[in-house]
Order: sequence, then structure tokens, then C-alpha cells
Amino acid sequence: MSLSAEATLRRAVVFARSPRLRKRALIVAANSANSLLVPLLSPLFSFLVIRLASVSLWGDFVKVLVVAQLAAHVAGWGNKDYLLRQFSRSPAQIAAAWQTNLFTRLGLFGVAALALAAFGYSPLRWVLVAGMTLCLVLDQSYDVFVLYRRDFVYAFGVEVVGIALLAAPVVWLRASLTVDQLIALFAVSNLVKPILYGWRYRGQTVTRLEGRLDPAVLRLSLAFFLLGLTGLLQSRVDLYVVSTLMPSRDVGQYQVYNNLVLYVQSAAGLVLVPFVKGLYRLSYGVILRLSARLFALGLLAVGVGMPLVGVVLRVLYHIDFGPSYLVAGGLLALPVYFYMPVIYALFKANRQATVVWVTVLGIGLSLLFSLWWLPSLGTVGAAWAAAAAQWSMGAIYLGLGWRLREPLAEGQAGA
Repeated sequence: MSLSAEATLRRAVVFARSPRLRKRALIVAANSANSLLVPLLSPLFSFLVIRLASVSLWGDFVKVLVVAQLAAHVAGWGNKDYLLRQFSRSPAQIAAAWQTNLFTRLGLFGVAALALAAFGYSPLRWVLVAGMTLCLVLDQSYDVFVLYRRDFVYAFGVEVVGIALLAAPVVWLRASLTVDQLIALFAVSNLVKPILYGWRYRGQTVTRLEGRLDPAVLRLSLAFFLLGLTGLLQSRVDLYVVSTLMPSRDVGQYQVYNNLVLYVQSAAGLVLVPFVKGLYRLSYGVILRLSARLFALGLLAVGVGMPLVGVVLRVLYHIDFGPSYLVAGGLLALPVYFYMPVIYALFKANRQATVVWVTVLGIGLSLLFSLWWLPSLGTVGAAWAAAAAQWSMGAIYLGLGWRLREPLAEGQAGA
């Protein structure tokens, strides 16, 4: 047996004998199954709509969906990260904190619902979009419990139910589907999920009424909201530009491609997110060294994932995107693997504002390049624009990471 084989076998034995390592692996596996299923929701839904109805119908629905999701994110106002901190600080006040946050954010939903009227929807369409947005807000309200209790297996089951509620009617209605029916289906699916979560966590949410409307919650969670909003805009600004400027068929095809690329990109978060609480206890040097390891994982994920994206697009969706789309998608996905640990190092150093400004810069670059390249290159121009923005952000985070190491090195020298 070679030395490398012996070392691999030795590590396997250590893993098998270590309850702590096995527990960590199970947590990562459960979180991965849950987190991977959520990005699969839209691709599966879109697959059925495109194959059984038309890609143009899907594009028309996407133009409404991105608006509702953005409105729901605004009404969410950073609730998951803010409440996770509150739950950790005051476990005895979980119900009061959650109810207060929800009641306050429902006021934001009212504002968002009124703003939806600016898009010129018909009265029926406006009611459906507002209802879908409210269901998304309620569903997102329970994300914090899944993460706080690491209840990933139950969340996996809930998402399966949600997918089934979307898939069955689409298979039944097929070519007779309309945009309004798709909106209604999406709303019902995202209404059933919070009902299931509400039953699961009723002991921590509705045993007694302790919450109240408190505008101060919005101020206290503003930083989390800005981080989430800028992250959302940065990852989707190219899709927003495409949905605004391109025909429905192009919008539908690009949204499928964009979702699959983000799916390849999301593996970085699957590894880190379950252990964020422990990550903050590590030194800056250790956190930053994770960047190199995660980047190596990113090379593997992109090398395997992007060819699979091409196969899925061609075989399942009958979308023939050329190699330039796959190269752009790989370049879009890769930088996140490097700079995600740097972001947590900046959080540890209380430099959240720096992360926000870097992300805002990425939004601006992606928007600028998309508007520049989309008219001449088509939707592949939007893909290259997003990739260019990601690598610009990666270069900035590389410099910020080295600057974080300097105080550490000075402290070691002084010791």
C-alpha cells in the first residue's frame, strides 16, 4: 500500500472513531441537502413550465417573480441574521423577539405592496403579486429557526412539499397555464411552507402573544438588511437588466442559466454557513487561510459543475448556450470561493460597512457592464458583466485580506 493510501485510510479511521467529526459531517450533509434543494426549486419549476408550456411563458413569469422577490427581501429587513443574534443573546425571549420582528416587518410589507402598483399591473395581477410577496415574507420569517435549531432535515421535507405543490398543477394544466396561474401556484406553495413551520415551532412563536410593533427593530437590523440587499442586488443585477431590456424568451432562458450558475457558486456557503458561529472564534490568520482551501474547492466545483450546467441546459431545457456562456459562468462562480472567508474575517473585525461598499461597487460594475455589453452581445454580455464584477470584488478582497494579516503579524512580532 502506498504512503498516500495509508494516510487516507488513517484519516478515514480517525473520522469513523470521532463522534465530533461525524456530527459535523452530518450537519454539513443535512444543511447541504436543504440548501441545495432551495436553488433547485426554481429550476425544477422552470423545467416543467418550459417543457410543458413555453419558455416565453416562463420569461413573463420571471419578470413578475424578480419584482416580488425583491419586495419580499425589503420586507424581510435582515430578520434572519438579526434574530439569530438576538436568540443567542436572550434564549428566554425568543418568542417576543420573533413576534416583534414579524409585526414590525408586516408594516414594511404594506409599503412594499403599495409600491407594486407602480409597475402598472392590472388589479387582479396586483393582488396576486402582493399575495405572493406576503407568502414569501412569511416563509422567510422561519429561516432563523431552521438555522438556530439546525433543523435542516425538517426544512428539507418542507421544501419537498413546496415543490410537489408547484409541480403537480403544472403537469396537470400544461399548455393551458397562464402567468396569473403561475403566480397563484407560487403563492400557495409559499403559504403552505410557513404553515408547516408554524406548527413545528409553535412552542417558540405562538404559545402566547409577547410581541409588539417596534420601529427600533428596523434601526437595529439595518446593517443586516443592507448586507443582504446589496448581496441580492449584486447576484441578480444582470438578471434585472435582462428582464427589463430583453424579450420574454431571452429572459426565461437567461434566468434558468443564471440560477444554475448560482447553484454551482453556492457550494462555498454550504461548507461555511453551518459553522459561522465557530468561525468567529478563530484567529484572522486561520480564517484567511481558509480562502486558499475554499478556492481549491471552487476550482473543483466549477470544473465539474459548469460542464453539468451545459448538459442540463441542452438536454433538459433544450437551451443551446455556447461555450462562452459556460466560461463566463465559471468565472462568475469562482471568486466567491476565495473571498467568502475574507468577508467573515471583516465581520469579525467589525468592518461590515466595508463589505457593503465593496458589494455596492460590484453592483455598479455589473450594472454598467450589462448596459454596455447587452445591446451588442446579447444575454452572454450580461454573463460576462457579472463575471467581471465578481473578479473586481475578488481583487479588492484580496487586498483587504492582506491588510487584516498585518496587525496579526505585528502582534506576533511584538510577542
